[in-house]
Amino acid sequence: MALGALLDLCLHGRAATRYQEYTFVWFTGLLGCLAGATTDLITCSISPDYFRLGKGVSGGEGFAFRVAVFGIQEGLSAGVIAGALCLYVSRRKTKFAPLGYPELLGLLWMPVVCAFAGALLFPLVAGRSDPAGLALKMDGVLPAAQAPPFLRVWWIHTGLYCGLLAGVIWLIVVALKRRKARAGMAAGV
Repeated sequence: MALGALLDLCLHGRAATRYQEYTFVWFTGLLGCLAGATTDLITCSISPDYFRLGKGVSGGEGFAFRVAVFGIQEGLSAGVIAGALCLYVSRRKTKFAPLGYPELLGLLWMPVVCAFAGALLFPLVAGRSDPAGLALKMDGVLPAAQAPPFLRVWWIHTGLYCGLLAGVIWLIVVALKRRKARAGMAAGV
């Protein structure tokens, strides 16, 4: 990305925009890192087995650190993908003027709030259900008493990703509406 931004700067001078785009994508990736590490550190205290058995994070000394690193890796991926998608939709070249970066940054609360709302609501609403049959698959591997916390953490993570998706869709819809509304205002409609 740094090489691409430098090349864009050399080719386009003050009209270069890649560095802004890449900065935005990395910023959303860092938000994802923070969300992933925080969520995983909280949920590993609820069910360490979720990470040991479900994610392959080895237990023992330094377990919480390894879980945090895992959360950072997963969060970075989710944040970069979500950020790139939001950036593309709100800034791509069409007949509608793109959103400015400050305005786009101001909309980032939508995916963040939706992700954490999903992480809180999913286990409350569906916490006792097991649609993927995880408890049965863990029978003999995980003691029966540890299955409910495992499922609770699974629902927290499912809610986090579903909420993130809903928030990204919401941001995209708002961004497209704002772009179209500006085009209508500019045309005098």
